[in-house]
Amino acid sequence: MLHTNKNHKNKRMLTALWYLLRKPHKALKSIYRDRHDALWWQKYITEQYNMERGLPQVDLLDLIPEFEETISPYAMLEAAATPMDIALLKGLARSFEHCNYLEIGRWRGESITNVAPLTNTCYSLSLSPSQQAQAGFSNSMIRQDGFFITPEQYPNITCINCDTLSYDFSAITEKFDLIFVDGDHHAAAVASDTRNIFQLLKNDDSIIVWHDYAQSPEKIRWAVLAGILDGVPQKEHKHLYHASNTLCAIYTRKKLDATHREFAITPDKFFEVTIRAHRLASPATGHPPMHSQGEARWKKSK
Repeated sequence: MLHTNKNHKNKRMLTALWYLLRKPHKALKSIYRDRHDALWWQKYITEQYNMERGLPQVDLLDLIPEFEETISPYAMLEAAATPMDIALLKGLARSFEHCNYLEIGRWRGESITNVAPLTNTCYSLSLSPSQQAQAGFSNSMIRQDGFFITPEQYPNITCINCDTLSYDFSAITEKFDLIFVDGDHHAAAVASDTRNIFQLLKNDDSIIVWHDYAQSPEKIRWAVLAGILDGVPQKEHKHLYHASNTLCAIYTRKKLDATHREFAITPDKFFEVTIRAHRLASPATGHPPMHSQGEARWKKSK
């Protein structure tokens, strides 16, 4: 196994080197663009909002004192919210007696299926399979849309296929206690989604969570923060925080102690992690590309 992994790593390095040698200008331009974009957005945030250090960080245990969650289902694959992010959502959902939950961005459905048992109603807004195809998503990704969502197991989940940039949010009559934003991560899209969901908050106790505010629990994703700040009314910026140990920013009117923290953070808590895997009872083929969100095949083998 070690030999196989080493060969795979060497192959990737050779591929990257080949690309750099064949197209040095394009490769270096790509590296520069990513770095330049981050610096541009950081400068924008500093000039527009005087937040060169990003959002203040609130300790996870101040936000959720009894923090203990089991995350299931979870694929442990690319492009999903981390277990910590989903645990944050579950802990926040528990804080409401009859939680109404909405999320933007469905992917395999890991976040919403974890939160659903703790909620009254759940709404998921995400691109339709045809819209995903138009956006250039691979067939493999499209087939996994809503992979873990089954109407029988999660009857309180309502999936709406739409592009939130053009969707009429007034069509949703529910108001929500907890909203999770994890759709298009470009600044303009984050700002648009944020403005639209603010009208769907139930009351002053309602909470918004944005995924990928951070690249890691210690490094900010500046374009997403720009979208958050552009979308949230400026008078409400004082209620924005980074939830420690997660990739998430949150909006809450709850009074919390918070401080700015920078890499490298010295640990002030530790976590216990238990991992258990279950083989799928049938092949994970998802659903045909043009159908609505998924027929899940995640029941545990006995």
